Amino acid sequence: MTTSGHYNLDNQGVETNLGEQLERVPTDGRWGEHEQEPVVIQNALDDFEELRRELSHVSTAPSHHIHLHNALTKTSSRFSATGTAGRDQDLGDLEKQPQPEEEPFNLEAWIRQDTERERASGIHPKRVGVSFKHLSVSGLGNGAVPVATFTATILHILLGGVILDYLRLLFPFLRPKVKPRTILHDFSGLVRAGEMLLVLGPPGAGTTTFLRALTNQRAGYAEVGGAVLYDGIEPDVAAKHFRGEIVFNDEDDLHYSTLTVAQTLRFALSLKTPNILPAGETSEQFVDKLRNLYGKMFGIEHTMNTFVGGDHKARGVSGGERKRVSIAEVLAARAAIVAFDNSTRGLDSSTAVDYIRSLRVLTDVTHSTTIVTLYQAGEGLYREFDKVCLIDQGRQIFYGPASEARRYFENLGFVPAQNITTADFLTSLSRPSLRRIKPGFEQTAPKTPEEFEAIYKASHFYDDALREIDEYHADLENTGHQARHEFASAVQAQRYSNKSLYTVSFFKQVYMIIIREFQLQWQDQVLLRTKIVNSVVVGLLIGAMFYNLSPNSPNVYDRSGVLFFSLTFNGWLLQVEVGNIINDRVIHNKHRRLGMFRPSALIFGKTISDLPMIATQVTIYVLLTYFLSNLSREAGKFFLFLFIVFLGTVTMMAMYRCIAVFSGNSDSCLRLVSALLNALLFWTGYVQPSFQMPWWYRWIYYINPITYPFEALSATEFHGRHIICEGDQLVPNIAGADINHQACSLPGAVAGQDYVLGDDFIKSHFGYSHGHLYRNIGIEFGYLVGFICISMLISEFLTFDAGSGQVKQYVKMPSVRTEKVTDESLSNEKQNYESDGSDHYDADHRVATGDEEAKGYLFTFENVSLVVPTPDGDKQLLENVEGYAVPGKLLALMGTSGAGKTTLLNTISQRMRIGYVSGIFRANGHDLPKSFQRRTGFVEQQDLHEPKQTVREALRFSARLRQSRHISLREKYEYVEEIINLLDLDSIADAIIDDVGRGLSVEERKRVTIGVELAAKPDLLFLDEPTSGLDSEGSMEIVSFLRRLAVRSNLAIICTIHQPSAILFSQFDNLLLLYRGGKTVYFGPIGRNGDTVIEYFSRYAEPPEPGDNTAEYILEAVGAGVGRRSKVDWIQVWLDSAECKQRHEETEIYNNRWLTIAGNEITQGDSEDEGREFSSTLSEQLIAVTVRLWKTLYRTPSLSYSFAFAAISSGLCAGILFFQLDNTILGVQSRAFLTYYPMLLIINMTNALEIHLIFAIDLYDLRERNSKTFSWIAMVFSYLVVPIPYELLMSVLFFPTFWYMPGLYHRAAIAGCGYFLTLILILWHGTSAVMLGSFIPSTDVVGVINPLFFVVTQCVSGLMIAYNSLNKFYKYFLFWANPLSYMIRPLVSTAVHGVPVSCAESELAIFPPPSGMTCQDYVGDWVSSDTQGVLLNPSATDNCRFCEYTVGDQYLAKIGWSYSTKWRDIGLSLMFLAVSYFVPFAVYYVARASGAGTMLKKALAKLVKRKSD
Repeated sequence: MTTSGHYNLDNQGVETNLGEQLERVPTDGRWGEHEQEPVVIQNALDDFEELRRELSHVSTAPSHHIHLHNALTKTSSRFSATGTAGRDQDLGDLEKQPQPEEEPFNLEAWIRQDTERERASGIHPKRVGVSFKHLSVSGLGNGAVPVATFTATILHILLGGVILDYLRLLFPFLRPKVKPRTILHDFSGLVRAGEMLLVLGPPGAGTTTFLRALTNQRAGYAEVGGAVLYDGIEPDVAAKHFRGEIVFNDEDDLHYSTLTVAQTLRFALSLKTPNILPAGETSEQFVDKLRNLYGKMFGIEHTMNTFVGGDHKARGVSGGERKRVSIAEVLAARAAIVAFDNSTRGLDSSTAVDYIRSLRVLTDVTHSTTIVTLYQAGEGLYREFDKVCLIDQGRQIFYGPASEARRYFENLGFVPAQNITTADFLTSLSRPSLRRIKPGFEQTAPKTPEEFEAIYKASHFYDDALREIDEYHADLENTGHQARHEFASAVQAQRYSNKSLYTVSFFKQVYMIIIREFQLQWQDQVLLRTKIVNSVVVGLLIGAMFYNLSPNSPNVYDRSGVLFFSLTFNGWLLQVEVGNIINDRVIHNKHRRLGMFRPSALIFGKTISDLPMIATQVTIYVLLTYFLSNLSREAGKFFLFLFIVFLGTVTMMAMYRCIAVFSGNSDSCLRLVSALLNALLFWTGYVQPSFQMPWWYRWIYYINPITYPFEALSATEFHGRHIICEGDQLVPNIAGADINHQACSLPGAVAGQDYVLGDDFIKSHFGYSHGHLYRNIGIEFGYLVGFICISMLISEFLTFDAGSGQVKQYVKMPSVRTEKVTDESLSNEKQNYESDGSDHYDADHRVATGDEEAKGYLFTFENVSLVVPTPDGDKQLLENVEGYAVPGKLLALMGTSGAGKTTLLNTISQRMRIGYVSGIFRANGHDLPKSFQRRTGFVEQQDLHEPKQTVREALRFSARLRQSRHISLREKYEYVEEIINLLDLDSIADAIIDDVGRGLSVEERKRVTIGVELAAKPDLLFLDEPTSGLDSEGSMEIVSFLRRLAVRSNLAIICTIHQPSAILFSQFDNLLLLYRGGKTVYFGPIGRNGDTVIEYFSRYAEPPEPGDNTAEYILEAVGAGVGRRSKVDWIQVWLDSAECKQRHEETEIYNNRWLTIAGNEITQGDSEDEGREFSSTLSEQLIAVTVRLWKTLYRTPSLSYSFAFAAISSGLCAGILFFQLDNTILGVQSRAFLTYYPMLLIINMTNALEIHLIFAIDLYDLRERNSKTFSWIAMVFSYLVVPIPYELLMSVLFFPTFWYMPGLYHRAAIAGCGYFLTLILILWHGTSAVMLGSFIPSTDVVGVINPLFFVVTQCVSGLMIAYNSLNKFYKYFLFWANPLSYMIRPLVSTAVHGVPVSCAESELAIFPPPSGMTCQDYVGDWVSSDTQGVLLNPSATDNCRFCEYTVGDQYLAKIGWSYSTKWRDIGLSLMFLAVSYFVPFAVYYVARASGAGTMLKKALAKLVKRKSD
């Protein structure tokens, strides 16, 4: 949309800067809200039409005569009349003050003048309409698929499914023929440039699919039939040349949470800045101008420097403000056709009206095409649209002028309910239970979508739509498609190149992406500090482990270990970035659809932006490790070392990104990256030299991108170094022996020299050469460029756009069902609620008479106050709130913004964990029993569930653990089936709930949440915003159900509600209205049609107009809304009122009555459960929670399969790399290094299980702990027990290739011992994952703790660094305190014990004996007494050949181990394993269940995040 321009003209004809003009707008964060009262609709519309007529002459009037008024702010306040105390100032008084600088910003006038400035500069508006004729859309399957499981995934892999999936992704002709499912049937219509189309329909009707089809978003659909043309432009042409001009705004708000609002908008505007700007305006001014405009336009100016937020990384703007940011970002694309999918979700009614009116202005002035779907559209919103399209189950049942739709359906025999809006009336027609048919039309009125569609197609509206399309295209042809050419010319003129699809150049795209990435890195302080802390901590640990290495022979192999760790650590650290790359893909896809940047620009920009952060991490690590370990103290070598590590790290990052481009999800990508990294690290030549690798896998060494930096590091460090042979490396080590008759046992030694040249050492041992240094750097740089180029190329063609629709996963596939057309009893019941309110009367009657039916749970609360500590001192959130919930009635909690509705709900439900609560809470007249929390239901607003449960399983789980233990399991499950039928969940009972945004719809999830609480048979039900995210009919169904439930089950219900419709509000019996600060404004009955509450507020304010929404009336009366204040002291008015005294008396009456009536069995029954925190026994909890977790892991193949994948891949790598080891010294050493592979295997398992547990604990804290469903003991127990079968499977899959391919002992006893030790290793790490997850507060902290844990346990086990080489602290404390030491040592000794050693030629120490002596004469005594080696040629008189070892046990002795301690170590390993199953319980209790963990949590949180000043 064209909204550019920089200057405006005031009524004096003086040019004023836009920024100055915008300053005239109030800066209190209001959007369409004023100190005056809200708009009177009819007056505003009349003024708006008058303004339009006036503005039609703007372009021809002299500039100094322009005087514009904002018609939308002319209000007539019903609360500002004279004669009533506490009135607001009359608007007329304000209008008498002619101060132009205080006039509100006039959006329409600004855009019109700005458009004129653009035209004067040669910028033409982009105008294009969209026509669709016989449009049909089909999807794959029926929207239901079997749930993915572990076994199904394994079979899919074994049958080659993964390879086939990738081939099908690249080659569509290989995809299987699946019977398509028609989503949209034969739609036709036209939306001209300058028109607004409203699309209505219930959730699941196909409204989103319709918008996607109109905006050319066809990904995920099997087929799009019919003709969709954009002024004659075909969809494929539009996709190729005009992608960013036809855009779709998804319902979900997808943003980077750690970017500010200003940064988010600046990024979008900078990438859509046109090539031609109005005269005198720079691109920076253009961006600032529109950013300020959108800030004022949508009331988010005060949030510009606030994080967008929305996830765990950052708390940011509110949900409504985030929605406005999404809208502004889409408008920043300045597209010609824009479709908004339910974009008013999360906005209050006044904000929604102002937003739609802003779209109306933009559409009118810029002649853009706007298409909008809305779920809750008030009458003011509806009137802004030109046309409306009504959809029911994929059928177009009306398309035509919005003003005629209501009359059309009334003529068909339908009657709108009282006070229902037009939009609600239209969408209610798709629900049989909500239709109301005129007498006499029962037979003729349509009842099915097909009947509605047939009647519409027989009407003149359908004929008019087709005729309009034909005439429109005829006009286009008659003009030679001039409109299309003008649109194309206008678009091309704004782009930097006629051949480009994008507005700005490739380098500008890269530049803006780099800026954004820098902002993300700096502002995500948790991740930033995590990376820095990782580098510091691990750098110190590795440096201390290799502290002050000797430059001589004893530490020569340790020196190579430092070089190896320098590459491996950074490679492991960067693996977490893979998940971020793929998780951010949804945002990248949105920006790609908006035509902001090329995918290749994103790859290149992110690569460049990674360099400073990687350089920082590498520099910190290298500085600490390099100097602590005493590597070469030469400046040139240090900086070359630093550069090589940096280059290798960047190359690995580019490799990960290249793999991510090919990956559809983060789980599969992480599996592949982890397996590949582990394989490549061991194929560098460090563990096995290349010249000893068999020819059939040596090629891996040469294509390995890590080979070349490691060789370069080795060449840099060892070049020019003289390694002095000392101790056992000098053969024979005889006192006083002549060096000419000695030799060094190190590879590369020369007889007669007591040293080895570093170049000779790496040449003989690794096959490396210093002459390859710069060649290797060049090759590594080539790999870097290659990975980047491949990623950029593939990203342009291969996308993983989710496309359309929510697909449900079923444990049992649903059978074909016939839709219910009518439900007379339900319909009649709802109509009774809407008409006569008889249920309200019956409930009142029962309570008043003390009838037997009045038995139920009475809940009262008096003088409830809440004070919470803040940095600025204590703050009172609630103050002396009083109320009651009576059985059979609904109590609505309402209030102004910030009044504390949810806070009060959490407080009275005993869920508030912070602050100081005071007040009197009573149940059935008694003090609250200890079982109160588990006997009450609490419906959370967020609809949180275990995602891998089915709906039926979730309800059964709740019933099993929360209903009384005296009820049989069969009865509990039978009751669950009743709840499923009552909530109409039969069709999805066996469907997986899935994560938010997948699987179940918003309304279905809400019903499941309610069902979970009802399955517990609560005595009292709390609900927090149960209608949030639902359409009007969905909200009505939920509240009507609650109405029926309260009456039928005699249940007391307390519910927070936010600006309900008039019909919705009438379903409640009582109202508790709060004001800012948590103070009571009103508590009492609502009355039939709101009469009682209206009568109360009309005493102090003017009564509402006929047809006004009662809920909105009372909120406006007390000054609800940002910036509004009422001069009536409603709090004092309430305290002084007779109603207040009457409610207090009623509270006492109710409490006394319930103390005496016989209907309080619930409280009397508490005596036997008095000391029970949970309804079910601990053994029942253990069984239920364990079964639930088993199903969760089984249905999460990305997690469970990753265990099997890691086992197979690690075992194969070990078996291939060490295939059929010989008995040389290197072969013996390789047997020891081989045992490192089990530890590599379990790193991935530990991380995955730990993160899964942390998420489970978060869910437990939010749901199960508050409702006392089960104890934390059951949760910890399940995570210790359930993974055991997977761990056993891992050991079975891993061990054969790990043990037998390298040729280790085949004897059953030895192999069995090796398997047993491998299993212990895996099991211990599984318990360690639970232990770590039990105290780590978030997944962010995992990145700090886990590297520390793995470095300490694995590197200090005596394997990577020999026990004798450890420094004192590691050697005498950490080694013996490390359980892994006792598990690795017997595994290595089992693999090495008794292996005969036969030295290879390069491993022999060859030295000449003195003249006249044989080798036996010269060293015979030394060999027999001081060494364990063997002299191979004792009778020789020249070149004595000495082998250092004769048996593998001698190697064990050299590193400080012994086979004799094997069984002792196995016993200690079993002890550590047994203890590890109890440690997580203690850790969880200390860290989370008791108050002792509070300080620990804060300390861990501060480790990665500090509060800003």
